Amino acid sequence: MPRLLPHLAIAVPALLLSTAASAEDRGVVYTGGSAGNGYNLYGGAVVSLPGNALGKGLAIRGGASGGEYRYTSAGSRIEGRYLSGELALVYQTSGAWGWANFSAGPRVTDTKLSPFDPANKLSGTRWDAAVQSDGAVGKTWRLNWFGSLGVIDGTYITEVRFGPRVGSDRRTHLGVEGGVQGDSSYTQGRLGLFAATSLAPKTEGRISFGATDQAGRHAKPYVALGLSRTF
Repeated sequence: MPRLLPHLAIAVPALLLSTAASAEDRGVVYTGGSAGNGYNLYGGAVVSLPGNALGKGLAIRGGASGGEYRYTSAGSRIEGRYLSGELALVYQTSGAWGWANFSAGPRVTDTKLSPFDPANKLSGTRWDAAVQSDGAVGKTWRLNWFGSLGVIDGTYITEVRFGPRVGSDRRTHLGVEGGVQGDSSYTQGRLGLFAATSLAPKTEGRISFGATDQAGRHAKPYVALGLSRTF
C-alpha cells in the first residue's frame, strides 16, 4: 500500500539552536511546511522550565501540524487529511561541540481518508507515545540530525543534514540532506540540498529541495521551508 506517512513537522528541529543561544534565551518558536505528494504545515515551541535555559536542562515542547497526502490502495486512489498535536518533556544539553535534545511524550493524530481505506490502520483518531532526538555538531562544518519514533504505531522519521558555513559573513550553511521515513507498510527515502541562513538576530530560515523515492511509484520532487526564532 504505497502512501505517505502523516507526521509531525518533519525536519523542524534541524533549525532549533542552529544559531548560538545566548545565556538569557529561554526557548524557541518555529514554523514551516513542505510540499511534494501532498503538503504539510507545522508550528510549535520549545520553552525551558524554570531554573533552566535554552540548550541546558529541562524544557517542554509543544507542536501541531496538518496536511494532505495521497496514495494508492487496492487499485483506488486515496486522499488523506490529518491534524496532529504533540506535547513532550525535553532534556537539553549543549556546549562548544554543539547541542542535542532528547524528548518523549504523547501524540494524537486525526486522519480522514476519502474514500475510506479499511487497510490503513492510521485512519481515525489515534494516540501514540513519541520519542525524539535532534541536534547538531560542528561550526565551520555542521551536521544536524533528527529522529522520531511513534512507539505504538511504529511510525518513524530520520533525517541528517551536512554542510559548510559559507559567505563573507559566515552566517549561511549550504549542504546535502537525506532521510528515511515509514511504518510497517512502506519505506520512503529522500535526498536533496539545503540552505540555512541567519535572517536577523536570533532568527534563522531554511529552504531545501530534492526528490523522494518509494516502492510502487516514481520518484517525486519536494520543497520545504522553515523558520525559527529564539527568545
